[in-house]
Amino acid sequence: MKRLVRYLSLVLFTLVLAGADFAHAQGPGSYARRTGPLGGPLRLEANFVAGDTCQAALSAKRGAPAGQAIGPDTIPVTIVIGPNPKGCGTSRVVTRIMTLGGPKEINIIQIFFVNPAGRILKVERISAG
Repeated sequence: MKRLVRYLSLVLFTLVLAGADFAHAQGPGSYARRTGPLGGPLRLEANFVAGDTCQAALSAKRGAPAGQAIGPDTIPVTIVIGPNPKGCGTSRVVTRIMTLGGPKEINIIQIFFVNPAGRILKVERISAG
């Protein structure tokens, strides 16, 4: 019985480690940082893992898509993901870098990744550290 418990524990531990590797394989997450030592604008690097290498961030704006509610103390950002006009690349990771102004007290950015028709592909909330 002890061997069975040990074996099952080892199998479970292995599955947990494998799951961590799969999660990491999804690509980098988005992040934001203040540009100055005492605050200042936020530099946002938004990363989206596309289904293929032929996608790009076509546009980005501060604001939420129509009909989407955001919480207080949150900066909404909408990024349109669509076919890359320059053709296919080598990576599925689509990156958009932008600078956002905002009060020093606001520490949450909510990113809406949408397709050109406005359908939401992914919503990500990140801390602005």
